[in-house]
Amino acid sequence: MKTDFELALERLGQDPTNIPYRTLAMLSGPSRAERAAFAEFWTTLNIEARRAIITRMFETSENSFELDFQDLFRHCLADPDATVRCYAVEGLWEDERTDLISHLLRLVVHDPDNDVRAAAATSLGRFLYLAECEELAPRYAQNIRDTLERIILDHSEPISVSRRALESLAHVSDERIRGLIDWAYEQGDELLRVSAVFAMGRSAESTWSDVVLQELESGSPDIRYEAARACGEIQIQRAVEPLIALTDTRDRDIQMVAIWSLGQIGGDRARQVLEQLAASTDDDLAEAASEALADLEFGIMSMDLLVHEYDDSLSQDLLTDVEDEDDSDEDQDANAENAEAPWEDEPLDLDNQ
Repeated sequence: MKTDFELALERLGQDPTNIPYRTLAMLSGPSRAERAAFAEFWTTLNIEARRAIITRMFETSENSFELDFQDLFRHCLADPDATVRCYAVEGLWEDERTDLISHLLRLVVHDPDNDVRAAAATSLGRFLYLAECEELAPRYAQNIRDTLERIILDHSEPISVSRRALESLAHVSDERIRGLIDWAYEQGDELLRVSAVFAMGRSAESTWSDVVLQELESGSPDIRYEAARACGEIQIQRAVEPLIALTDTRDRDIQMVAIWSLGQIGGDRARQVLEQLAASTDDDLAEAASEALADLEFGIMSMDLLVHEYDDSLSQDLLTDVEDEDDSDEDQDANAENAEAPWEDEPLDLDNQ
């Protein structure tokens, strides 16, 4: 008798263009033997069938978090077709296993297709974020950082890849990365400039407040969009009125991101406008405003937790033990970081690279 996984593969082979959810669900969380069966099955499909199947898997995984196709997406990273490889990279957006890093680095450096390289550069960003949150060993982050910086500094690299590398590096907070963002913003290429504004927001640093506010009036809709989002990420209070004005623009994407940013910034004026929009007869605007209000309330609740007065009943001996243990851990972490991935911020001379 065939297993559910075997039945799913059989059905995929019969009609890859019409794949029910139930069939895909049977592929979720495959065992080692099932992964091997999938690999063998994959070789029997033509390009159109492989594209149809991985597209459906990707779209379904985005909306159904209970399904796990990560190991199947990993197999597809080596597919001969660039479209399949792109979907495979993007499908692994939740995969935080460190062994994936080497695969992504190989793709970002060596893949013959620039779209695949750009997708890999974007995917590497989450590992830099994990490193900034001290959830990833520094040696991994250093390898990623060095690779992405080399791509940006190589002026022969296509903008489509360089800009994604910059966006991922924006998770890192230091003068060297700020120099890269500055340099990208000053370039004449609009796509690179869009990514520079995106990176300013991702950094969440108030250093960029004046630039971001200025770009709210940019002639480029893409830059206005990224500037509006950056205002929320940096939480620029001065941006509230300009963002309110953008909620009345004809560009729906800019409208939506302006509403989102108002929820991130908060304040009485932002709340007032969001409440008005939440009562709108435009269902999309009303829903976006309601979600922004929820974000605003959550932000207030988080701040209340920060100022909560905790019970100071712990004994001084216990506190001393905890502090001593923390100091010891910090010393060990510092020694490990210095040994594995030494890094000193150096000024960048980008124009002479």
